Amino acid sequence: MPRLKQKPNIEDILAIIAREKTAVESGDILEYLSILSDDAQFLPPDSFPKDNGELRTWLHNFADQYSIKWLDFTSLEIEVIDNLAYHVYCYRWSSTPRQGGRTNIAAGKGIHILRKEHDGAWRITREIWNSNPLS
Repeated sequence: MPRLKQKPNIEDILAIIAREKTAVESGDILEYLSILSDDAQFLPPDSFPKDNGELRTWLHNFADQYSIKWLDFTSLEIEVIDNLAYHVYCYRWSSTPRQGGRTNIAAGKGIHILRKEHDGAWRITREIWNSNPLS
């Protein structure tokens, strides 16, 4: 059973994560960008950090190139401290090139850092993840 600490705003954090998952699977890049802070930075595996315009271009390219289907997504831990929160997760998904090709399965774990913005909305400000070997 995931260890979810019972603190205020856990439901708000889970709602943002649900929106992220839906946006990834539907390929809705505008929805995805709407849940990111203006200074969001991603630290993807085997790559340099992505932020600002480079992050947005990278996300657009990914959504244009791949169709994603979630096979598993589990929240492992959430902690909310004032206007910051972290969310630890593990995932498994399939990615299929939109232009045709072989479907790949990937699994991994990661962490989101979220910040409550001046407008009161929670947004993802940092994300780091890496792959697990498939067993």
